[in-house]
Amino acid sequence: MAGKAGGLKGVALIGGGGGNSTVAGALHFFQDPSTGYTEVRGRVTGLAPGLHGFHIHSFGDTTNGCNSTGPHFNPHNKSHGAPSDDERHVGDLGNIVANKDGVADIFIKDLQISLSGPHSILGRAVVVHADSDDLGRVFQSFLRFGSSTLSVTSSKVIIIRQVSLDFDLQFNNLYSIVMKLEVVVVCCSEIWKSLALFVPDFLKNGS
Repeated sequence: MAGKAGGLKGVALIGGGGGNSTVAGALHFFQDPSTGYTEVRGRVTGLAPGLHGFHIHSFGDTTNGCNSTGPHFNPHNKSHGAPSDDERHVGDLGNIVANKDGVADIFIKDLQISLSGPHSILGRAVVVHADSDDLGRVFQSFLRFGSSTLSVTSSKVIIIRQVSLDFDLQFNNLYSIVMKLEVVVVCCSEIWKSLALFVPDFLKNGS
């Protein structure tokens, strides 16, 4: 994402990631200094119809597609959420919707992304994901994961066995370190990052 001199403006050109060369688009960012809101306007084409996660990622390095852009931009160490949530990554911009022709017209107003200051998004990456964003709802109140390594062949996680963890904790603050579960997160249909989750010993044999 590059900035434009003389004002709080930015532009991001979207290209295909994960071997997908059909996705293209241009996004324009404008921050209103009187309100603090940043507007995102633009169009992305070449998408599959439906919802697609839309985020600012930490690094502007696209040399290896989405794999080199890092995680969602999260300078305040918050949990993943929806754009309207108080508890969210700065880079959490929710989903965009592609029509039957694979075209997504985008208009977003957001108070957390900024084009200036210590947490500016200028120089970072804008990522359109192959699949929809769950907006952090999967990990709220009840966490359901298998008690063995999860198998991932696409961006949809296959749960081998399920246990219900009756915790209401932040996703990143699980502390009962007994049994390790590996979860592979997929970005742009490629393996992006591994996360470690833990469950208490008494739930090892749950179903």
